Amino acid sequence: MPNAITMLKADHVKVKRLLNELNEVTAPKQRESLVAQIERELKTHTQIEEEVFYPAFKAAAEKTDAVDMFYEAAEEHHLVDMVLPALKAANPKSHEFEAKAKVIKELVEHHVKEEENEMFPKMRQLVGEEQLREIGDLMQARREQIEAMWDHPILRQVKKAQSAAGKLMPTKVKTAKAAVISKVMGDRSEAR
Repeated sequence: MPNAITMLKADHVKVKRLLNELNEVTAPKQRESLVAQIERELKTHTQIEEEVFYPAFKAAAEKTDAVDMFYEAAEEHHLVDMVLPALKAANPKSHEFEAKAKVIKELVEHHVKEEENEMFPKMRQLVGEEQLREIGDLMQARREQIEAMWDHPILRQVKKAQSAAGKLMPTKVKTAKAAVISKVMGDRSEAR
């Protein structure tokens, strides 16, 4: 199994490719299709990060200045959570749609750059390769659960409701949830 960072970087490549494509196409149906793909990829990726990778990072960085990266990343996710529904709601033929597509692309690219240039190298310093693989295994298992929800006709509606609730959930609640997971992960590491 690839390590957690390798998995997240692969997601970044995929989402950036989709966003680039979205900013190049003009056909409304293609735009709608791409937005649906982007939504699924972003929601899956951010949920895995928020539920597994970020808590592991927070646990590892807790007593360092690097913990601030956790809070900034959570805020950036929140911004994407706000722009994505607005993009979906915009008329794909409009200038508004083009502007929102550009903004979400810039937000994601900024976020990816910070993760890959700052957070991921710091995580490599804080934990070993073995722990990155363990986190990767947890992330893969969670990805499979999330993707199964997207693929199942009934559970897809639950997933969409979760996504809507996540958009409304204040970042403070998300970071508190991650803090609890982080504490459990930290306690588990100390027990080893």
